[in-house]
Amino acid sequence: MSVHPVVKFSFHLAFTALMVLSATIPAYGANLTQRDWMVALVDTLGWTFGLPDEPQDPDYMNILTGNRNLRLEAEDIFTQGEDAVSLMSFRNYGDYSGKGWLQGTNQPTEVHLNFVLPVKGRYRLQTKIRKPGHQFTIGDQTAIADGTEKFIESKVGEFILEAGAQEILVVLPPSGAIDYIALAAPNLAAITPDQGWQPEEPLSWAVLNTTMLQLLQLADAFPLESSPLIFEAENIKATEAEVVTVKHLGVPSGGKWLRTSSRPAQVSFPFELPTAGFYDVSIRAIGKPINILVNDHYEIEFQGKPYLDQLELGPLFFFSGNNTITLRLPPGGGIDKLTLTARWISPEATQTLLGTNQAAQPATADLDSLTSLLAAFGVER
Repeated sequence: MSVHPVVKFSFHLAFTALMVLSATIPAYGANLTQRDWMVALVDTLGWTFGLPDEPQDPDYMNILTGNRNLRLEAEDIFTQGEDAVSLMSFRNYGDYSGKGWLQGTNQPTEVHLNFVLPVKGRYRLQTKIRKPGHQFTIGDQTAIADGTEKFIESKVGEFILEAGAQEILVVLPPSGAIDYIALAAPNLAAITPDQGWQPEEPLSWAVLNTTMLQLLQLADAFPLESSPLIFEAENIKATEAEVVTVKHLGVPSGGKWLRTSSRPAQVSFPFELPTAGFYDVSIRAIGKPINILVNDHYEIEFQGKPYLDQLELGPLFFFSGNNTITLRLPPGGGIDKLTLTARWISPEATQTLLGTNQAAQPATADLDSLTSLLAAFGVER
């Protein structure tokens, strides 16, 4: 979502009437906690489909942090009492994870795997199985995965899944066995306070401001600081990319840059930030595709040019302390530098932008107004 800066600083006026008329969320009591805000966000934004019947704090955090990597032990999620499988725990066929693995009969055997998916997406399904000819069905989508006489990890395929209750029907071949399934999709950008979610802690305006700016993607409405942090790629030691001085593809900023040969390479930029906040991230790089992984969580893919060119990632949120940005460069690709420029986000400007009065501690009425604003913008996950 992209909003013109002038509109960003004045849009709260257009929604004043909406906020006043909006239905309120349930009252939480006098002392609001971060848990109250987590629950309000997931409820208001319609993300409750990704919650189990009796949700706990980690269930809300999974949704808000955009986690889309799950590993599920077959013995924990199969339909006990109906599926004609046995739980085994010997290692004759190789190592296993969890408490054990499920062994089928000497005939094709159905196994019903049931679980709750926190966040929707296109997921890659992998499994660890024994014997060829396992059939996986999710809804109207079916795929075959093959094992060997020993347990091996096998790719099943890609499935488009909505958040919520899922059932995977696995038909084991005669004497087949399954250890686990793993679902993976690129994680979404996290919605998280400066110190991460701490459900028992009192709710503060700092938490509300940070998470609202993340949800509405409004950090670029604030001014950039004048002193960016610049990291020259040639100073990175642990990489298979080579330091070069080639200039015909663009003059490198420090006279040198990193370039891959006929094979891809990974380049990691570790850095430390004194305070948490929003930073505009840009790289000067060459090649396509360039995959960028932020703190081993959020992944972005860019199609670079055949010469050194500036690629803008926009404002991203970083915690204080140690952070890492990792680039996966294609053959012939390269990186000159990484630049981080902080956004100056003041509480005064934030309360103007969000249309809030932050003179006192957050109250239920404030949550009503903020969640109404989010609902009006139709924020999706």
